[in-house]
Order: sequence, then C-alpha cells, then structure tokens
Amino acid sequence: MPLYIIEHPTALLNMKQKEQICKEITRIHCDITSGLPSFVNVVFHTTDDNVEFVNNKLRHKSRIIGNIRADRSAEAREALINQINEAWLTIVGERCHFIALNEVKSENIAEDGIMLPASGKELEWLAKNMKTFEERAEKGEETSQDLLADLKAMQSKT
Repeated sequence: MPLYIIEHPTALLNMKQKEQICKEITRIHCDITSGLPSFVNVVFHTTDDNVEFVNNKLRHKSRIIGNIRADRSAEAREALINQINEAWLTIVGERCHFIALNEVKSENIAEDGIMLPASGKELEWLAKNMKTFEERAEKGEETSQDLLADLKAMQSKT
C-alpha cells in the first residue's frame, strides 16, 4: 500500500527522472514509516489530454497524490510531504504544484488479495500471512519474492 499517483505534463519528465522520483519516494516513505519498499507503489500519468484549470486559466500542472494508511502522525505526514517536495525540486528543477496525502483505513485496503494491517500491526500481519507469501514466491509471484527479499535485507541490518 502506499500508492503515490504522479500527474505531470509529458514533456516535464523523462524516464530517468521518473526512476529517480520513484526511488526517492520509496526511500522517503520507508525511512519515515519503517515500511518495506516492496509495498510502495508509484504511478505516473500525463496531463496533456486533461482539461484542467487553475485560477480560471487552462494549465498543465504537476501533482502528487499519495494514498497512505491512516493513523500516521501529523509529523510523519508533514515530513512525507516536505521531503517528497524537496526530492521533486532537486530532480525536476521546479516545484511540484500540489502534493496531498489521503489517509485510508487499513480495513479498506487489500494488496494482492490480502487485507492490510493497521499501522503498527505489521509484524503480527506478516506472521499471519508468511506461509501465503512463501507459497506465492515459490510459484514465481514477483511481489511475494520482493517482499521476502525486503524482509531478509531488513533482518540482516538488525
């Protein structure tokens, strides 16, 4: 779960910048929330075909809308917004027009068919679902393989 949706004019970002932005959003999210990189989703959409107005004027602006699990502290949410904003400015060379976080209750989210835990309940959730992740990884499911690799890397750091 988190899902970061980035809307931008096509000409603004090349693939290298998209990869850098994705890497930075993933790093920032994981640093602040202690989440695993395998759960961070970043999607890019272009705005060129959109009809959008700011101050009654036709514009094509960039925005980042992050859907994160509820119950993050105000400090954590502010840090996410500020650090993502700084990363964007560094990579793109201009400010992102709009960055917003939507909080989603964990009981309203499933990823790969598994309901997600409330913030702070990740260890119990992992223990409960570990067999499923291992079985899926054995069958070649990349998202489960990534999750197990992230867990191994995290354990090797402790």
